[in-house]
Amino acid sequence: MLYVPENFNAKEKAVYLKALVYVFNLSNQNKIKREYLLLQLQKANISQEKYEAVKSACKIETLIDNIRGLDNLRAQRFIIREMVMLALADQDVTDDEIRDIYQIAESSGISSEKVGDFFIWAAKGIEWQLEGIQLVEEDL
Repeated sequence: MLYVPENFNAKEKAVYLKALVYVFNLSNQNKIKREYLLLQLQKANISQEKYEAVKSACKIETLIDNIRGLDNLRAQRFIIREMVMLALADQDVTDDEIRDIYQIAESSGISSEKVGDFFIWAAKGIEWQLEGIQLVEEDL
């Protein structure tokens, strides 16, 4: 079974929303990250109203408790992976984003090695996209 946010229960969706909004707020609300965030929320069937309700930043401790409180390890990992994806959406990740994602993941019981794997995976995706652009643009 493919594990995607539309399969999340209500609690998992609420934590997913908080996690993405947390990273979004760390990035000073970058336009590219906002578009990515809204697309992910749409895919998860999370309404604009729910987004508006949690738009202000929650505290890192609250987010850690929320993620740790999920019973499903797949959901926890998916949320951390999506935090990484949002942090890298504009191809410019900040030290604060990296530090906080690692802290949230490790405090929630997800190893730093797994988080590192997510960052490497996301970086490969960005590299793949940039190579595709170069293939189209070269020799013109």
